[in-house]
Amino acid sequence: MGDLDIDKYLATEATQLQKDQEVERILSSFRLNPFDILDLSPINCTEKDIKNAYRRKSLLIHPDKTKHPQAEEAFSLLKKAETELSNEKTRLFFLTIIDEAKITLINDQKLKPNNPIIDTPEFDLQIKQKTKDILIEQELRRRKLLKRELEAQGLAAQKAEQVEKEKKRKAEEEKLWEETREQRVNKWRDFQTKKNNVGTVSKKKKKVRTEFKPPKVLAEDPSKPYIKRPTS
Repeated sequence: MGDLDIDKYLATEATQLQKDQEVERILSSFRLNPFDILDLSPINCTEKDIKNAYRRKSLLIHPDKTKHPQAEEAFSLLKKAETELSNEKTRLFFLTIIDEAKITLINDQKLKPNNPIIDTPEFDLQIKQKTKDILIEQELRRRKLLKRELEAQGLAAQKAEQVEKEKKRKAEEEKLWEETREQRVNKWRDFQTKKNNVGTVSKKKKKVRTEFKPPKVLAEDPSKPYIKRPTS
């Protein structure tokens, strides 16, 4: 292998190494902060800076350009970060969070606005960490709220399902009631007919039947002699 081939081989290896490193950097970035994923400083960051950073990094980590097994996941994160920061409203939201982190640190450390510590890389790292803490806290609140909403929706859906089942049950009962109406009417008519027949027979039996009437007892007259009366 000649010197030129070796240089070309080393250049290719270096390029592949850079691609792998960029994939690993993106995967290890704080995923709730798009500035972190694009490796951009939020200070004076323009939309053009965002587009350029995305273009450079997408050429490095695109799944068609690298053999890294997680290149697709890294590229998806990169694209999401670019989309979020390209939206003015979303970008303003993240900038507001970063400003909140900075102001909180200044107040906590009781620093004056002109203190040179504020402009140091060390303080920038503190701002980055504080921003991370705020975003994590907000994400946890969002997830809790989403969980409560889903639970409420689940209860509402369960209640609606119970109401629907009850309506269905009542509809089936009414349908069955209507379907058996004629059967019930016929049974009632048969019952009434039997009842009337039994009443008629009872009346006839009462007319034919004779009751036993005992003989009248005559009062005895002590002035008259006793006369033996025939007994029936």
